[in-house]
Amino acid sequence: LLPALLPLAGAMGPTHAIFDYEADVRDLDVGDLDDMESDVTPYFLDDMKKRKTPQPTFEQMREDPSAWMGSSGMSGSTKMGFTTLTLAKSEELGMTGTEALARQWTGLMTTGGVNAQLYATDPGKILVVTHTMGLMAGVKKFVLAQPEVDYWEMDQKRQYPEGRTEAIDSDEKRNKRELELGWRKPSKDEQKKEKEKKKKDKKKKKERSKKAKTEV
Repeated sequence: LLPALLPLAGAMGPTHAIFDYEADVRDLDVGDLDDMESDVTPYFLDDMKKRKTPQPTFEQMREDPSAWMGSSGMSGSTKMGFTTLTLAKSEELGMTGTEALARQWTGLMTTGGVNAQLYATDPGKILVVTHTMGLMAGVKKFVLAQPEVDYWEMDQKRQYPEGRTEAIDSDEKRNKRELELGWRKPSKDEQKKEKEKKKKDKKKKKERSKKAKTEV
């Protein structure tokens, strides 16, 4: 069989061999093959770095939501927003009810063509995450149309349902009630203020007692 193939191989013409592939590559001007980032645009580099950035876990987002708000630490297409329910509704639902509401909203938004992930982070508070550009506009519209919502927050900016320019429940009122219900632990500043308040109350009580003894 081999002798029969030799004439055929000769008829196919001369063969080619590569002696210096690096020189051939330089002649083609395709860039530096050892550095794949040297000949790309800054936009491509930025997008590639964002894609390589690890996404935060749910536990990280729940522990410190403000650190991940907007696009900070997230890829370019991933966005986050936070929904806060009214204090009355938060107390009514508790954590279990808030989780159920997040699931209900997920279903309603999916039906409406908005693919978002919703997580109950605390009683009355829902984290919303989207991975497609432009979806947050639909999320915000849906959220602010719900009667139990106090406000929507994204990129550290609050927005309120139509007809309102501020929250129904002030931060001071909300923080105080959350502490009373044991939903969160007091911050160092809150602990310091509470300690000072107790100290002042004790001093006032002592002064009243001393004044009462003097009058007697």
